[in-house]
Amino acid sequence: DNVLSRRGDNVLSRLLGVTQNHRVRLGKTLHTLNKLGQIAASGELHLEICLQDLQNDFMGTEVKVSDPVVSFRETCQGKSDQTCLAKSANKHNRLFVEGDTIGAELSLAIDEGDILPGADQKVQGRKMADEFGWDVTEARKIWAFGPDGTGPNLFVDTTKGVNYLMEIKESVVGGFAWATQNGPLCEEQMRGCRFT
Repeated sequence: DNVLSRRGDNVLSRLLGVTQNHRVRLGKTLHTLNKLGQIAASGELHLEICLQDLQNDFMGTEVKVSDPVVSFRETCQGKSDQTCLAKSANKHNRLFVEGDTIGAELSLAIDEGDILPGADQKVQGRKMADEFGWDVTEARKIWAFGPDGTGPNLFVDTTKGVNYLMEIKESVVGGFAWATQNGPLCEEQMRGCRFT
């Protein structure tokens, strides 16, 4: 059920290597540019405009441009039809995990900082229930955002009455961070996924 998708929120980043070995006057200072630089743009037209401005207005000489590198994101389109099982390191717990999507709206809210890791769980839980249709209890039990602790992927604790669970939380969150940083299809970052 996983699909490889370009980041569909109208943010397609392209990175180009730009090298230039000429001396350039910037203000009153003379600089020699001979290192690889990168330009990030939101699309092909934006990239062409940036390169043209760089070459004509700022450099005054030809710029060597490499092929673009397009950043992809891996995601899922619906709830998984399988439940994955793993035993915890302390052998006290078995982890049953399912994947699902969190939706484009919630992904965008996380990117924009409307939903934050470390925010008050009660307030944020109510907001997620009202605006995104989440169960309040589940929204209050988000263990991690990923990748990097801030991204638009969520690991949610949906257990009830489980002993020793907090002993493994750090390991589970670490595994979640690694998995969302290097997705299963082509090791690109994941986006818009929920694991419960």
